[in-house]
Parts: sequence; C-alpha cells; structure tokens
Amino acid sequence: MRARLKFLLLYYLYWLGFFAVARAVFLGFFYPKSASLPAAALLGAFVHGFRLDLSAAAYLSLLPFLLVALSAVRGFTKAAGHLVLFLTVLAILIVSLLVAADLEIFRNWGRRIDASVLIYVGNPAEAWASAGGGPRLLLLVVLGVLSIGFITLAVRPFRRRWAAFPPIHPTGGLALFVPAALLVIPARGGMQQIPINQSSAYFSANAFANQAALNVGWNFFDSWVKGLNRRDNPYTVMPADSARALAAPPPISLRGFLPPLLRTQRPNLLLVVWEGLTARAVERLGGVRGATPAFDSLAQTGLLFRRFYAAGDRTEKGLAALLSGAPTVPNASILMVPSKAATLPMLSKDLGTAGYQSAFYYGGELGFANLKGYVLEGQFGRVVGKEDFPKSSWNSKWGAHDGPVADRVLGELRGMRPPFFVTWLTLSSHEPFDVPGPIRVPGNDGESRFLNSLAYTDHVLGDFLRRASAEAWWDSTLVVIVADHSKKLERTDADVPYKSAASWYHVPMLWTGGALARRGENVDALASQVDLAPTLLAVLGIAGGERYRFGYNLFATLRPGAFYGFDDGFGLVTEYGSLIWEHIPNRVTSSAGVTTEADLLLGRAMLQLAYQDYLDR
Repeated sequence: MRARLKFLLLYYLYWLGFFAVARAVFLGFFYPKSASLPAAALLGAFVHGFRLDLSAAAYLSLLPFLLVALSAVRGFTKAAGHLVLFLTVLAILIVSLLVAADLEIFRNWGRRIDASVLIYVGNPAEAWASAGGGPRLLLLVVLGVLSIGFITLAVRPFRRRWAAFPPIHPTGGLALFVPAALLVIPARGGMQQIPINQSSAYFSANAFANQAALNVGWNFFDSWVKGLNRRDNPYTVMPADSARALAAPPPISLRGFLPPLLRTQRPNLLLVVWEGLTARAVERLGGVRGATPAFDSLAQTGLLFRRFYAAGDRTEKGLAALLSGAPTVPNASILMVPSKAATLPMLSKDLGTAGYQSAFYYGGELGFANLKGYVLEGQFGRVVGKEDFPKSSWNSKWGAHDGPVADRVLGELRGMRPPFFVTWLTLSSHEPFDVPGPIRVPGNDGESRFLNSLAYTDHVLGDFLRRASAEAWWDSTLVVIVADHSKKLERTDADVPYKSAASWYHVPMLWTGGALARRGENVDALASQVDLAPTLLAVLGIAGGERYRFGYNLFATLRPGAFYGFDDGFGLVTEYGSLIWEHIPNRVTSSAGVTTEADLLLGRAMLQLAYQDYLDR
C-alpha cells in the first residue's frame, strides 16, 4: 500500500510540475511583457496561480487515483496500469496543445484560451493560417517539447513503479479510495465557502501579471463547462438591424440639464451598492414600514429614483450592470467568464482617465463570482476585501459586517486625493441575515430576519453619512445609494407571479451628498441599473458614455422599457405595465397593467441584442 500511496503523491506532483513549466513557457514567450514586470510580480504569478494549479492537478488525477485503488483487485492490476498510462499520455497531449494554442490566442486577442475557440474546430485550415509562419513553427516546437518531454518523463518511471506494486488485501484497496475522495479539497480550492475561480489568481494591478497566473487547462475547461463555446443565439426573432432600430439606445447627450444637477463640475463619487435592498422594504417607495428609516429620511433631501429596476437577481449581475452597463441575459453571468468580463467598459476606467482616484470596498470574499478579477480589470487603485479586516471583525458568515467596513471606508476617504471614485459593496443583508443587535425588526421568520438585516445596514449607512457630512470632502461629493439586486419578501409577497417586476426587481436609487444641487425631488422616469454609468459620465461631461451600448442618459432620454433577464426568459417594465416572457413555453407567462404586442416585440428585441452581445464578447 505504501508503494501505491507514494505513486499517488508523485503523480500529483508531476502535474504541478507540468503547470509550473507551462507558466514559465508563457512568461518566456512574452518576454518583453515579462521583462517589464518587477521580480515580485513574476514570482506572484506562480504563487497566486498555485491554487488553480492544485485544482487542475486534482481534476486530472481523479481517474488515475481511482484506478490505483482498483488495482488492488486481483487480475486487474496490469489493466489498471495500462489505463492510467493511456489517460496520462492523452491528458498531456491535450493540455500541451492548449498551452501551445494559448500562446497564439493571447498574442492575437490579449486573453487566455477558453472554450470559445471551439467554434473554429470546423475550420482548422483558416485557424492555422491565421498564425504567421514564424509563430506556427514556434508553437509546434512548444507543443512537441512539452508533450514529448513530459510523456518521456512519465512512461519509464511509471512502468517501473507500477510493476513493483505488491499485491494488497482488498481492505487496503478500499483505503486507497480515501486519497481520491480528498482530491475534492484542492479541486474546489480549499474548505472555504466559495469554490475557487479565476479571481483567486488575480493579485496585481498589472493585467499581464494576472493573466500569467491563470492555469490554461483550468481556464479552458471551466469555460467549456459554462458553455462558452456556444455561438448560436436561441433568442433571435428578427434581423439584427431591425432589433437595433427597435431597442438600441440613442447617443448620450447632455441636453435637459436644467436646473443644474450638481454644485461642482467634477465632484467626488461615492457609490454605495446595498446588498439585496428591495423597494418593497422602503416606505418612501410604498414598501413595508420600519426597515429603512435612515434611507427614507435621506430621500426627503435627495434625488429619489422611484421607478428604478435591477438588471438581474445576483450581486455580480448587478455590479456588471451598474459599473459596465451590461444587461443580464438568461442562463449566464458575464462576470463568471473573465474573458468576456474583461471586454466590458467600466465606469472606474473612464473616471480614471479623467483623473479620478478609485477604491473598492467589500467585507466579503473577493473571490466570489470572479469579483476580484473584475474590479482589478476595472483598474480600481485600491481593492479591500474580507482578508483586509481582522478576523475579530468576521462576525458575519460571509465576512466583516457593514459597521467595521463603514469605519474603514470613512477613515481612508480622508487620505484620498480628490476627485475620487469609491465603490462600497455592503454585505450584512445577505443570507443568513445574522446581524449585530439590537433587533430593529422583530420576528424569527425569514422575511423578518431579512428586514432586520436591512435595518442594520440602514442604521450603519445613516450613521456613516452623518459622520461623512462633517468631513472636508463632503461638499464636493455626490453619493449614490443603489441596490445590487432585489429580494422578494417571502411572506408579504408570497403569491406574486414568478419574477414579477414589482416584487423581484424594483429597487431604490438615491442621489445625495454635498455636491447635489437638486434636492427633495423624485425622478419618475423608467430607469435601469445599466443606465447608471452612462448617466454619471454624461452628468460629469466625461466622454465614453456611448460605449455603454445598453444604457441611457436618464436626464436626456425617456427609456421605452426597463429590461431584466432571468433563468430562460426576461421581464419588461413599460410606462403602462409589465410582462414576463419565458423561452419555454415561448409565451408571456404573466403581466400587469396594460401591455401590448409591441411591448413583447420590444422585449424580445432587447433580449436578442443583449444575448448576442454576450456571445460576441
């Protein structure tokens, strides 16, 4: 049994060695970029990519580990050895091919290989011709050296060690299943709550250093599992030009800004993204009483958007909409696909070009839903997450509660150079809704606990803004408070239709702060999360708003409908009603108010365009 355990360890280390060499090949191939990195960043690519290497090695080792355990079965030892060797050689050939192809993909596209390249499998001649003669030869050399080298390294020692396996008792064979079962730990990246994703490898403000830290095999197969190789749009119902004419937003304009919206031309921006804040919990929006008294009070002196809708139903979808103007599409989340997320425009980048210093704060795990990778791609100058807070403040299941984070944000804002753009993603109103006392909304049912968690964040935010109003930067700061997504009130709205707009997607947005000139007003125009970035850029007179192709300048344009995506369908809110359409059974499954066939056609055009945009990225 000892010989088999030693074999398992060496087999796992073999794959870790392969991935280290593959990363070195990537850095060497792009030597000019690598040479510009400091030594710490080069080392960081290996250190921070190691968890992905561990995960990829675990997946590749699973079947061989199981076969080693089965080799204890009398008469199957030799056959198991042949199978393990065959699987190993096959895996080396496949992953070596990915490593070589990845070099050309990155050279042309600036991103690591993923399953989207499978669309070229049907046209191998064109794909091969797209690489120049020099690169083709070099890629073949890389493929040959890697595959032949590692196959040679494996075959002879493998046969020698396998032949030396002594017979063992069947109970010993059963014990050998334990190492195979333990592979689940490195495969998911550890024992933490959130499984590993590409964000775990992101560590630098330098995009190339982060790209080098990725594991090419893990990246490819993760995207393949997520269906990134799909290129057909199942929601196409009309020619693309017709869909664009019907639904595409007009150019961003500054018309209609009377009276002045701001007291200063280039204010600081503080964006507070409130976890799960539903309009149904805000009394000023007709919701239940008692959950958000501070927000309700702020709304009396701010600019309250009363018909504002979330684009999706998860945090990462809300962030993509708010910061990048990306609509949510069915059965997908663009932040979960780093190669697509990297192509999105981003408010932080555009503001950075205009001289804004930026920071991102979140009390939870930045590895969640590729959040870390996304904000680093967005060139936030400072990124603060759970690991940056003392463990004593991790009194939430997910990380540090909003109270300690608020103190950190307020303290560090004093040292930021204006103009600054700070995004604070709150945490405490996430399930399981365990928040520090006192209890503000009594009750032990799910809805009461949720409302109590909102009341906690409301108290924290109210206190934060009260203290902030005494700071020197306050008079030149615009504060935007908006939800990442809504949440249905399980008791109050128990009988509402599935994914209905009022209960599932209606969220508040409030503008306040010392830089706001228009106060105590309501904005009743239809609005969506995808409108925030282009609207802010237009208000500030900063170019780039046209790249947020699904967003509108809310102060210059009347939106024909607020669109949101879910599961396998969409919802649309218009001036006079709302509807829900589901792909299967291909019909409107619920509606409210007055809706027409034209509304349905508008929604389907929006869905077609949004999904095609997702596919094309």
